[in-house]
Amino acid sequence: MDFGDAGSIYTIQFQGENQTEFDKFLENKWVHEEEESLERLLAKLKSMSTIWGFPDGMFKVKEGKFSDYVVALREGKLRLYCLRIEDVLLVTGNGGCKTSRTYQQDPHLHSSVKDLQMVHKVIMSRIATGRTHVDRITGVLRGSLNFYTDK
Repeated sequence: MDFGDAGSIYTIQFQGENQTEFDKFLENKWVHEEEESLERLLAKLKSMSTIWGFPDGMFKVKEGKFSDYVVALREGKLRLYCLRIEDVLLVTGNGGCKTSRTYQQDPHLHSSVKDLQMVHKVIMSRIATGRTHVDRITGVLRGSLNFYTDK
């Protein structure tokens, strides 16, 4: 988690796994081959959390289904898939290097998006029932943050 003046960044860690999805992205060997793009992508994340927030214009929106909040942060060939829930809240997932025309054609990228679609359903259900709250100014999530669902 990273809490900046302009917004909060969370990531996902599935039960039974020792790494977050964002850590897996950072340790992906194909991602490391795009070192300059990775540095620019990480700088964007830092600037967004401290200065700009997470406006639509910084992402490729509607990466998943029309009704979910899956977006892609793009830099060169790199794609980091995220949930953009508010202008002040971003949940990072996984991603990698896009070498195909669409993410659906790449099993790893497609899996990254599907995972975020599942997490989106759970988070939005929690918000709708009041079990989880989003601070609309800081993006900080409060309440129950342990989600259990079949992966």
